[in-house]
Formats: sequence, structure tokens, C-alpha cells
Amino acid sequence: MKEKTRALFIGAHHEEIEAECPNIAAALSLAGCEVTILNPVGGWNWSFVRSLKGDGRKRVIADAVKAASQLGAKKVVWDYPIFQVDRFQGEIVDRLCDFLAEYDPQLVFIHWPRDINPDHRLIAHVSRHALSCCREISQDKLKKGRRGLKEVYAYQTGVAQAYHFIPDLLVVTDEKTMKMSDKCIESFAPTSNIYVEMWKRNFHAKAEYWGTMLEGGRFQAEALKFVGPRIPLEGFLLKKVLKERLVNPPIFEPYNDNPDWQL
Repeated sequence: MKEKTRALFIGAHHEEIEAECPNIAAALSLAGCEVTILNPVGGWNWSFVRSLKGDGRKRVIADAVKAASQLGAKKVVWDYPIFQVDRFQGEIVDRLCDFLAEYDPQLVFIHWPRDINPDHRLIAHVSRHALSCCREISQDKLKKGRRGLKEVYAYQTGVAQAYHFIPDLLVVTDEKTMKMSDKCIESFAPTSNIYVEMWKRNFHAKAEYWGTMLEGGRFQAEALKFVGPRIPLEGFLLKKVLKERLVNPPIFEPYNDNPDWQL
């Protein structure tokens, strides 16, 4: 039996992928990939998490695990506190290297390195660093017969956060992936109900925006940017996995060469 392609999403906080690019994760799982979502930062200093009584953390994680499962993904949440991630940067790199060595993902999706959110930006930096050095740091944990990393992509977070994010690729959504995504985000309702509708509106709005560029808006899509580690001359694995669902966006004209962009 052919071994599944392993896809790893690394998002800073416990709801990151589910609230920002759930259709991409759903599309990969529907295509037969083994999908894992790793969140190093629990978000435990968020005011709404602090306001939860009793076993609040446990319930937040339970909701996050259920949400990921709606996308056909496994969930891993670590306990590093928001606003203090920089204090633990070295420890996160070591731990992430061990995780990468043992999981052996072929496709990795990370934050856009120029994201203005400090946690997003730091986790993007840590992710890229760990991806480049895990072989040296975690040699004793490398799996035999490993297939190794093929491609790394950055996904889009909030429009106001992912500064200067111009996609290289669009992942076409459909009724099935969007239904999975809606059920996913609704799984956060028990502990995070005040955010659920906002998160849902956000990823729907982004999908509709990118979809307007595809055949007159007949489709919706989520965006990706290729960030390495090198151009695969034999062809992109992501294209082989997602097939016709993965499409090129239209070419963006530089604003200074396009009179319509002039102020």
C-alpha cells in the first residue's frame, strides 16, 4: 500500500489554521494526505481564555482537537504562552526539530514571514529555521526510509496581518471543503463563541475575494505563497496531490506601471 503524503501546518495559536485557511487543510485530507496541525502557542494569556473558569485550558484544547478533526486533521497544541514566545525560541526550535524528524512531512505550511503579528512572525522564523536544521539537531530521531521535505508554503492570515502577501497559487474550494470548514469553526463555539462568526466571515470573505479572479467569480479559493526550500525541477508535489484544485492566480501588475492604481 502506498504511503500517504504527510502535510504539516504550523500555526502560532490554537485556532490559527482553522480560522484562516481551513479549506486548504480540508482539500489535502480529501486528496488522501495525512494532515497534522501543530500550534506551539496555546494563547493562554488571551483575556477570553483567562476568563474561562475551572478546566478552561482543557476545554479550549478539546474544542481545537474537534475542530481539526472536522478537516480530517490531527491536532497538536503546545503550552508556550502568548506574548512570551521569544523567551522560549531556542526550546521551540529544538522541540520542533524533533517533531519534524519523527513526523517526516513532505509538505509544510507556515505563517507568512512578513506577517505583522509578532507571534505569527516569530513562529514563521522558528519554523523556517527548524526546517533547515532539523537533520543536524535531531539526527538520532530521523526515521529510516524517510521521504523528506519537498515544499514549504506560506498561507494567508488576516488581511490586515499578512502584509504584502501576494500569492503564487490558489487552492480552489468547493461545497464539500467549505462545509467541512464551517463545521470546523463551529467546533470552537463551546469555549470561543464570541469569535466563531467573525472567524467564519473572515475566511469566507478571503475565499470570495480570491475567487473573483477565477473565471468571473464562479469559484472561491484560498491563497498560498511558495517559500522554498528550492524550486522542484521534477514538478511540484502539491500539484500532484491537489491536481486541478491548485491553480495560478492572475498576474498582478505593478501599481506604478498601471494608471488605474495611481492615487
